[in-house]
Amino acid sequence: MSFADDVKNEVARKSYSRDCCRLAELASLIKLNGSLKIINRNLALKLKCQNAAVARRIYKLLKDQFNFFTEIVVRKKMYLDKGNYYIIKVPPQKGVKELLLNCGLIYEGYSLNYRVKEEFKKKRCCRKAYLRGLFLGGASVNHPDHSYHFELLVNNYDYAQDLKELFSYFDVDIKYIKKEGGYLLYLKRADDITRVLNIIGAHSSLLKFENTRVYKEVRNRVNRLVNCETANLNKTVTAAQKQLEDIELIDTYKGIEKLAPSLREISILRKENPYASIKELGELLDPPLSKSGVSNRLRRIKKIAKEIRGS
Repeated sequence: MSFADDVKNEVARKSYSRDCCRLAELASLIKLNGSLKIINRNLALKLKCQNAAVARRIYKLLKDQFNFFTEIVVRKKMYLDKGNYYIIKVPPQKGVKELLLNCGLIYEGYSLNYRVKEEFKKKRCCRKAYLRGLFLGGASVNHPDHSYHFELLVNNYDYAQDLKELFSYFDVDIKYIKKEGGYLLYLKRADDITRVLNIIGAHSSLLKFENTRVYKEVRNRVNRLVNCETANLNKTVTAAQKQLEDIELIDTYKGIEKLAPSLREISILRKENPYASIKELGELLDPPLSKSGVSNRLRRIKKIAKEIRGS
């Protein structure tokens, strides 16, 4: 089961709040997953979803709020994904038109409304409920162990603008791009995603997200430090190898004993400590010498070796 399914299962089991919030949540669920059909001049409603907990929640919202005669049909997917999907059917009956009007999905003349009903934007509780329905109806979120990504696809520009406004009430700056089939709203920042999880009431999933996020960031930081230390070590070993080659060359052609005392001292110390850093070599000298002092002596040795190679 994906992380998105875990979040939906948690949210779908949360208790209902006020009647206005139930209506707001139902409005967003129908907007994303619903389709209308006219049968003998009467409206019928059908919703499809892939999560059993979400299907049960839609069914219960319809029963509790409007006491509709409602049926759920389970179908098996036919392609690569062999799971189930669920169809919630509301046959033509009294109250269907009122439901759609109250949800702001149609106008009185039966034309479709592609905007979010203004009443749902006014109350904070209804804004939360509408976003909760959006997530249950069609949003997805990656597991935090991978990339941070939240997305939702809608098919109307005005609706995408309304949703952007709705998210902005909670200081979430959701982006969108035009895609084939509609407009993709998305979040890439972990802070925004955790804020959305908190808004829709997915508190257990939020804790799991944050725990994984902290572990991931610590792991990445450790990896960066290890990579940095490895790079520095490789650099130190490479430099030391070149210094040893210079010292061996001088010893072969001139003899280390003929070097100035300070250069002879550092040459012997380098041969005895082939993997020591510049700082460590300085600490081994008596008296100790700074890194710049050691580097200066090694540069003088390098210069002598270069003269020998050029002669």
